[in-house]
Amino acid sequence: MLLLSYAAAAAAMFLAALYLFFRLRLFLTTTTMLVGSLLLIYGPAFLSFTLSSGERGFLFELFTGTVGWQPNAFFLALKTRVPDFDAVIIAMNFSIALMYAGVVAGIEAVDRIVPHRITKMRFALANWNAQVIHDDCESHSSLLITISAVLLFMLFYSIKENHVATIWQFLSIHGDKENVARDAFRTQFGGSPSYAYRFVLSAIAPMVVIWGLLAGILNKSRLLLFAASSLLIAAMIGKFETLSKAPPAFFVIQLMVAAVLACTNRITWRSALGAISLFALVLYGVTRLTIYNPTGLEFIYYRVFEVENQSLLENFATFPQMHPHMWGTNLRPAAMLMGVPYMPAYSIVAYTWHGTYDVTSPSLFIADAWADFSYAGVIAFSLIAGAVCRAIDAIFLMHGKTVTAVAVLGATFMGVFTLLTTALNTALLSGGLLLAPILVGLVVTATRYFARQHATSSSVSTALSD
Repeated sequence: MLLLSYAAAAAAMFLAALYLFFRLRLFLTTTTMLVGSLLLIYGPAFLSFTLSSGERGFLFELFTGTVGWQPNAFFLALKTRVPDFDAVIIAMNFSIALMYAGVVAGIEAVDRIVPHRITKMRFALANWNAQVIHDDCESHSSLLITISAVLLFMLFYSIKENHVATIWQFLSIHGDKENVARDAFRTQFGGSPSYAYRFVLSAIAPMVVIWGLLAGILNKSRLLLFAASSLLIAAMIGKFETLSKAPPAFFVIQLMVAAVLACTNRITWRSALGAISLFALVLYGVTRLTIYNPTGLEFIYYRVFEVENQSLLENFATFPQMHPHMWGTNLRPAAMLMGVPYMPAYSIVAYTWHGTYDVTSPSLFIADAWADFSYAGVIAFSLIAGAVCRAIDAIFLMHGKTVTAVAVLGATFMGVFTLLTTALNTALLSGGLLLAPILVGLVVTATRYFARQHATSSSVSTALSD
């Protein structure tokens, strides 16, 4: 059964790669970002992690010829504590296979529900490079109001919580035990205590910044450019104030994705290699700011590819081996309806393996699905993830290279990444995968509504004067 599970996972990855290349094709969309990122982190890297018993940097060392064949100590500790460790690996492998199948099924379901939109979207994607980016909003008063409101909101919390001083104090920490001191400072002061601020910072601000900058440049609006640039600075301060490497690095990458999309949406081997190299460079640069003396590219590989896989292993080793499936109580509303105390799955995992409820580890969205509903949850959540990503593309990309399309794709890039590191509902809301496109739709609808109202009033005034 163990060999069968590995075969199922490998086959699912191979078929998903074929689907990406020949069905979705290599255009930069929310859907291709989802399938591509899953294959990147939970493809061969996932298989190598389990097959090598969690050896740190195994694939990296394999390519550099420095394989040490030393199993991960934590991996071995899990094997000694879990009654049936092979059952954990089997469940992980089959769940990964079901995840790929569910994501593809969700994508195909949307294609069949709205075939007309999908046809127009595919035509627009194929002709993206031949188009000149255009602004699909006639007026930007609603956008300017939105940017100003978000900017004032973020400035209020940045000043109130003294974010600049926090960043400066963190970077000023030096000494023999710099990493230990910085870790302690990060734990105590990193990130705003306000959920509302963190929500706006991650889900709304990046998309609004991209939208405002592009609209300001195309329309030569100094006011819009000033507002968007100010929000960019405020957002970057908020990202750095988390005192973590990932938020500012991914914000920079979001801006780069938008800049690329303003020119092209085609993914070639050369552009993919350049993007990966640039991603590693940005992440390494931010890492040097937040972690003293990291060990180079091997450290980056470990943090990007193996930490997530180890976290996924922790989740599958917990449920149901060490704790029964939660059957909905992992969701706060469901726990309240059932009349049981709410305890998130990640806290149970942290306490099981680290002896504390305060540790949180990034884990793929199917980890929560598995903790709650076993294989049924993995299938259902994967279907939803694939369908949501495809629906976003069908709604916003059918008109081609527009400002709103680029802004939405810039936002969903982070939403897709959030899917790789946290629960589905968190990615949809706090990660901006669903909320950011909804906000774009509301702003565009409001803009067009007020434009129609203004046109109607003008027509009435003209008729009365005549």
